[in-house]
Amino acid sequence: MNLLKEIGAILGFVAFGGLAVLSFLTFQQARHLRRLRDWAGRSPERALAEAERVAEVAGEATIAREGGHEGLPEEEDRGPGRMARLRGELAYRWEELDRRSPVDAKFLVAGILAVIIGVGIVTSGFGLLGGDTAPSTDVEATTGSSSSGKEKEPPPVKVAVLNGTTPEGGVGVPGIADAASKFVEDAGYKVGNVDNAPFSTTSVVMYAEGADSDANDLAAALEDTLGTTDVTPITPEVADVAGRADIALIIGQDDQGIS
Repeated sequence: MNLLKEIGAILGFVAFGGLAVLSFLTFQQARHLRRLRDWAGRSPERALAEAERVAEVAGEATIAREGGHEGLPEEEDRGPGRMARLRGELAYRWEELDRRSPVDAKFLVAGILAVIIGVGIVTSGFGLLGGDTAPSTDVEATTGSSSSGKEKEPPPVKVAVLNGTTPEGGVGVPGIADAASKFVEDAGYKVGNVDNAPFSTTSVVMYAEGADSDANDLAAALEDTLGTTDVTPITPEVADVAGRADIALIIGQDDQGIS
């Protein structure tokens, strides 16, 4: 929508400039016709004036060449002559432009400058001025949103992986908790304590208060490895071993072959 507004403003200004030029052309038509008739009537006088101008320039050039051998050095003698010829040439060119143009040359130059200045103002210096403010603000806003989003992300859920394959008075499967912790990490959880737990015939996921949803998600993520796993609140005995973990995964005797 903003782009359409900018384009509309530019087109409106261009249309205004075209209307101004058309007005100049209309008002100058009579002047052009009058000057054309005058020019046609002064053809002999113009030819004579041109011949006199050419002869005068040739005479000045001859005097400059001859004076260079007798008087001052050539560079000092030619300086004023060149400037005078340059001014005369520019004046002659301007008169020719003014004569041939259907609009007064002064008005034409002023109109072109006005159009250029106006378009520059409308487009903020043809896009060179003031073009970086909005993008910078957007970038800062995006960066700020990203930072805010990162600050609001909850801390990762910590899971204690415990070996529950050791029966009372017996020997458990060594290293099974370490093996299971790799599956927990692959599921996107942070591994906490890796230790032994009271004996359990089946694997179970236990959760602290408020972590029941995360416990169910962990059980679902490990279903391909451990099968269907029960999810229950954590017991005091397991909580002592799990430390500050939110969830405790106890590998029971039924999953002792995962290592």
